[in-house]
Amino acid sequence: MQQYFGKIAINENPETVAAGEVRPLKNTMFVHYPDCQQLSIWLPQYGHDYGAMRLIDTRNNRVLDERPVADRLSGNIKLLWDTLDIPPGQYRIEIDHPEGWKHSISLTKYPEKVEPPAPEPPAPAELKKESGPIVYRDGFGNVLPNEDLEMRGKALQDMANKFSRRIEYEGTFRAGEIIYIDNERRIRFWHEMGGGNCMFYIDIPTEAQWEQHTGAPLALRTEILEFVAVTVQAQQASNCRYEIGDREIAYYERFSRE
Repeated sequence: MQQYFGKIAINENPETVAAGEVRPLKNTMFVHYPDCQQLSIWLPQYGHDYGAMRLIDTRNNRVLDERPVADRLSGNIKLLWDTLDIPPGQYRIEIDHPEGWKHSISLTKYPEKVEPPAPEPPAPAELKKESGPIVYRDGFGNVLPNEDLEMRGKALQDMANKFSRRIEYEGTFRAGEIIYIDNERRIRFWHEMGGGNCMFYIDIPTEAQWEQHTGAPLALRTEILEFVAVTVQAQQASNCRYEIGDREIAYYERFSRE
């Protein structure tokens, strides 16, 4: 079987089509490593209640793959799809429900070494100006800082960072780097497989090392690490629990194999 190592971009889907007959799915995720790739789809309802799912080439509306949803279920609502056999092109995934409606996902598979366009970060909302900001001056006529505007500007920047943040991966599942990205920074964390009940762990700087290693304020450490831990769990380790320690985020099997 020929394999295609290009990346996949999940396109924006319309909110409604044909008066509710098509229900778009937004909880989807594509994960890419140099030697493997995977599309994850979270269904809003119990997976075994669905019927068939199919991959359609939108250039000619030809069905390339069709099978029961249960064939790709991993758990009760999550679908896992090894997408290496999908060649570059424009596609639509349809997932049927016996009640007569279906889910639709639009995606693009790019040729190998071609990067999908980066998503545009949300633009900070413009401050509404009526008669202009009030300018405060001291007794010598020097302009004093407008703390209100500074606080609002910082809040807008924080909001833009939170909306744009994401996780990227380099290497393989056995060892590599997990990269936290937002509007202001890229932070790399090394990860590798663990032993015993620990499936894998992510190295993190201690509080004393944090600012030097990441360039991010220490006040953001807990928030960034929580985002990394939760996102990696959802994308790579949904059957694991995680623990954030002083030097690592460790992922353990939820249930012992004993």
